Amino acid sequence: MTADDKGKLSLPEVAGEMWAVYRQHWTFLVPAAIVVLLPQSIADGFLEGFHVEHLRTVADFATVGAALLTAAVNLFGQAVYAGLAAAAVIEWRAGRPLPPLSDLIRAMPLKRLIVLDIVITVLAAIGFVLLIVPALIVLTYIGISPALMKIEHLGVQESLSRSIRLVRGRARQVFVIAIGAIVITELAVQLVAIPFTGVAVLSVVNLLAEGIFQPIEGLAIALVAIHLLELHGQAPAPDAMARALVGEHE
Repeated sequence: MTADDKGKLSLPEVAGEMWAVYRQHWTFLVPAAIVVLLPQSIADGFLEGFHVEHLRTVADFATVGAALLTAAVNLFGQAVYAGLAAAAVIEWRAGRPLPPLSDLIRAMPLKRLIVLDIVITVLAAIGFVLLIVPALIVLTYIGISPALMKIEHLGVQESLSRSIRLVRGRARQVFVIAIGAIVITELAVQLVAIPFTGVAVLSVVNLLAEGIFQPIEGLAIALVAIHLLELHGQAPAPDAMARALVGEHE
């Protein structure tokens, strides 16, 4: 085991970098979140506006069905945003400006990211059915896999196994930083929406809240992935990572 392998993730260091990236690239991160997470915001507003608690009528089933369909479409948005957040981190660490959004999206391994996001969603859902703790454990070990897929140009299975290997031995630290960021982001969005009612209003409020807070989650996951690679001595130099950012097309 090398000295790098014995290192620990530093919450203050990751949080400091997260704030620095957000501050420098917020004009990219916030609008990107609003655009790609639009379906999720509509679904959230739809469900919160109708307050479906029991499935008794055709309208109740239609409401839930529409929400599930919208949530499925949202997998595309979550997958894309994971890559965009990683791109912002990579370019910031290399001291370079972000490439045009069109170039970043063309370079996304979209099909693989969407499949990976579906796998993570299904595994986390199974964990939540069992209990909350298994779901959080699952997310701790595989939550950084979308960022690793983008950074290292991996396949779905490779990204999952790579994430598990990197997190192993540092699961507690990853849980505090990455899962903490996810929980804080989701709670913040929910708290912002509490005073509002109505499908249209809730959809707009959810959209704006997602735009503001979602970058926290995306940046935390990307930074944890990069820091773990560095602790294992396996991270490319920042310039090399930045050059590879738009070098692979799906």
